[in-house]
Amino acid sequence: MVDHIDLTGRWEGVYFYPVDEELNPFDELAPTPFTAELADNAGMVEGRTLEPDLFSGADASPIPARLEGHHADGELTFTKFPEGGGQVHTIDYVGSISRDANSISGRWIIYGEWEGTFRMQRRVVASGVATRTTAEA
Repeated sequence: MVDHIDLTGRWEGVYFYPVDEELNPFDELAPTPFTAELADNAGMVEGRTLEPDLFSGADASPIPARLEGHHADGELTFTKFPEGGGQVHTIDYVGSISRDANSISGRWIIYGEWEGTFRMQRRVVASGVATRTTAEA
């Protein structure tokens, strides 16, 4: 069980659109990469995401979003509030946190419209590198 974890940090992920033609009228949309900066305060999570705007063309600015949620019992639940790209809806996410708390995978949903899957990986920085370098100098 994953208890007393801290999800604070930078995450890199990807979300996938549904394959079903009825749910995805745009044919096959490419998986969408995103980055997330999370702040975890005793299980209450907030942060920001940034992702490319796949619907507005190659020159479009990335879409920032704010997120708010929580985690408990190995599950992260949050709502993403896009702030651009013509998006006026919120997106809910529910994902399972890995035992080492460095990856999360699950589902996203825009109620009444779309749903798909996502996964994200914590960007881990080697903590011992600077210490070893200093000790060897």
